[in-house]
Amino acid sequence: MTTFRIRHIGLGSAAKFGFVTGAVAAAPVGIIVAFLFRVLISWLRHMLEGWQHSAIDAGLLGKIPVDMVRLLNLSNALATVQKLDQLPVIMVALVFIAVMAIAGLIAAVGTSLQAMFYNSIAAISGGLEVELESEDGGVLVLRRKKT
Repeated sequence: MTTFRIRHIGLGSAAKFGFVTGAVAAAPVGIIVAFLFRVLISWLRHMLEGWQHSAIDAGLLGKIPVDMVRLLNLSNALATVQKLDQLPVIMVALVFIAVMAIAGLIAAVGTSLQAMFYNSIAAISGGLEVELESEDGGVLVLRRKKT
C-alpha cells in the first residue's frame, strides 16, 4: 500500500468537473422549466390576442370596442410572443440548454472556489493523505508529468 498526499487541485479540472455535474443535475429541472416556458408563451399569446378585441361597458351607450394592445403599445410584444409560439420545439430546446448551461456555469464557479479554498488549506496543512493499492496485487506505476 502506498500513501500519497493531494497538495493541489487544478482549477481547470475542478471547473470542468463542476460544469458537467451541475449541467447533468439541472437536466430534470431544465425539462420542467422549458415546458413551463412553452405553456407561459402560449398563454401570453392568447391573452394578448384577446386584449385586441376587448370592450368597455359604457352603460347606456353599450359596449365600446377597444384594442388594449394598441392602446398600451404592446404590438411589438404581441408580435414577438406570436413568433416564439410558432417555434415550440426550438424554444423548448433553447430554454432547456440555457438552464443546463447556467447551472453548469454556477457549479463550475462554485467548484473552482472550493478547489481554491482546498489549495490554500492544503498549502498550510500538507493536504489529504490517500492510500493507493493495486487491485490485482501488481506493481503500482507512477509517472511524473513533464512540465
